[in-house]
This record gives sequence, structure tokens and C-alpha cells, in this order.
Amino acid sequence: MNRLPQKKKRGDPILAEDWNTLLDAIAARTPRPGNGLELIASSGGFAYSQPSNLIIPRQSLPPFAVIGIEKPAEDEGDTYQVIIKEGWVIERKPKTGDKPKVKFHMPESLEAEKLNATPRPKTPMAFNDLLWCKIKTNVKGEITEAPQIVVAPEGEDGEIVLEGSDEAHYQPEDPSESGIEGEYYVKLFKLEDDGGTPQVKVYQQSDIEHWAQLWTGENIGGGAGIYKRHNEAANIFQFRRVRGDYGINETEAANEVELDFLAENVGEGCPVWVEPVDDQGQPEADPPDGPAKFRSIAGRLSQPQIQVECEAANPGDPLPETIRVVGNSVDGAILLEEDEESTDLVRWQDGLVTTPGEKTLKVEEFKVCVDGYPETRKFVVVP
Repeated sequence: MNRLPQKKKRGDPILAEDWNTLLDAIAARTPRPGNGLELIASSGGFAYSQPSNLIIPRQSLPPFAVIGIEKPAEDEGDTYQVIIKEGWVIERKPKTGDKPKVKFHMPESLEAEKLNATPRPKTPMAFNDLLWCKIKTNVKGEITEAPQIVVAPEGEDGEIVLEGSDEAHYQPEDPSESGIEGEYYVKLFKLEDDGGTPQVKVYQQSDIEHWAQLWTGENIGGGAGIYKRHNEAANIFQFRRVRGDYGINETEAANEVELDFLAENVGEGCPVWVEPVDDQGQPEADPPDGPAKFRSIAGRLSQPQIQVECEAANPGDPLPETIRVVGNSVDGAILLEEDEESTDLVRWQDGLVTTPGEKTLKVEEFKVCVDGYPETRKFVVVP
């Protein structure tokens, strides 16, 4: 080991030999990083650390650990300068191809310096301050900017106390476009007062994992929307159920929800709804896709005295809302003429008898005197 030069008395000359001996001694005592180490110089001295890109296993402090605390200067009051070890924010995304997609983010200090920069950035902290790692995401949960190291106290319920902070989980955009960005704060450690000496209370001792869910919902096509809302408190995406109403029966199939027409012919008479049947004439348990069939209401063909009217007044007009059963539009009556007056015996309207009561007409023969001679004639008699 190189020795320092001999001490000099006042007035002794400094020789070149003495000066060179001093330089050799200083060089021999200057700290230098060894294999796998880096040197960090500060006003409080030197520190050694392993670079983050080492392949060999680390035996050093965990990520985000405190590796140096500098005492405050006279003009800095009670503010300490804290140096921490770098740590990664690891963003994992859904599987792409054969491998999951992983992205590494190096947090930045308050001055936008990377934590693994050389020399390492310093963070001013006072007693009872907490160090947080702030992560911002978009509405899909993806990290949008470099995570940031921030200093802020802790509230009564554990929330972060920082102006402008809004710790919230992201929400995907829904049909109402109510998606919001995410803002997360991970607590790293707290600087406590131990009788005037800084003491570190650790909360995070590893890299920070962040999962980007990349979930979004959208109602497409017409009809009622199935996606309803995102329950922010429970982080649950809520959907409406598909339920058949009156006359509709819902059935859960493998990949779809089937809505089947459900009907029943009630009362007496001919059924109107045509129930699907199989080859044996039994009701079909799983009717094929297609429209439901109903029987038509029609007038009698052999004696068309009763008719059905349901036709548009003009071609191209919609059908009327009412189906009317009518007669044959024939009106008439049997009259009895007496003393130049007519008496209705039987009257019918629209092919139907309208005269009240039972009327029976009989044909009988009577002998009458015509021009003085007896003669037999037939008359219609109403009893």
C-alpha cells in the first residue's frame, strides 16, 4: 500500500517526490466498483450497488429498498434526501399468440429521472411521509405513461392525501361512453422518527405487478341492450338477462339463447293456432325455426250466406284491425196487402230474418165466388 508523504514543517519546501507520493496514495485509496457493482457518490460518502441489468443472481436489497439517507443541510430544515433501489412495474396483458405479453416500466422520480439512472435520483422526505408509486392507465387498463414516485402522507382510512390525486380503478367504455382512466397508488415505505433518527417502515419489497384486463363491452345491432353497467365498487360487469314475456319462452342452448313462440288453444271449437307435430302426429318438443302458423277464418263455400270481411278498402292499404262476419247483403220481406195497406209478415236483412216471433206460412184451398160462379183457389194463410 502506498504511504502518504512525511509531514512538513512550516517553511519546508514541497518537493516533486512528495507531491507524486501524495497522488499515488490518493489513487490507491479511491473507491472503485468491482465486478458486478456500481459506485454511487454523494455528499455523504460513497455507496455500492448492483446494476439492474446483471445476469448473475443478486444478493443485494430488494426492489424499492432504501439504500441511502442523507442528513438535511442547514437550509433544508427537516427534509432528508432518500435514495432507493430501482424496481420495475411489470405490466401483464392477455395472451398473444403462444406467449403472454409482458411489458416492464421503470418508474421516474419527482424530477422525471429514471430510478436506475446514474447517479441515482434523490427524493426529499420528512418524518411520517410515505413514498408511493403512481400508475396511470387508460380505459382498458393499459399503462399510458411512466410510473412516478411521489411523496404524500396517509389519510385516516389509508387513502392517499395528495392534491389532484384520484385513486380509482379504470372503467371500460360502455354504450353510454362512461369509461374512465385508472389511477393507482402503491405504498412503498414510510419514513418514521426514531428518536431523531430516520427509520424506514417497509410496505413493498418486490417489483409491482399490474394486470391489464383489456376488457370492454358493446351492444351491437338493434333491439334492447344486453350490457347494463359496470359496478365500480365491486368491479363487476353487469349484463341484463334474456327472459321471455307473455307468449315467449326462453331456452338456453350451447352458444345462444333461443326465444320460442309459446301458445295454447283454449276453449271449445276449432283451434286457431296450428301446433307443430312430428311424423307421428305428437306435439313437437323442439319445433324447427320459422314463423308460427294460424288458421284463417273464412266463409262457407257451399252456401255462402255467411261471409268474412277483412280486406283493405284500396289496394296497397293496410288490412283493417277488425275481422267482421257478415251476411250476403240481401234484404227482403213477405208482405200481406189488405185494403191497400201492407203488413209485414216476414222481413230479412243481410240474409237473416229480422221479424220477431215465429212465423209459419201455410197454403190452403178455398172456394170463392167469382162472377157468380164457385171456384177453388189457393191462399197463403198466416195462423
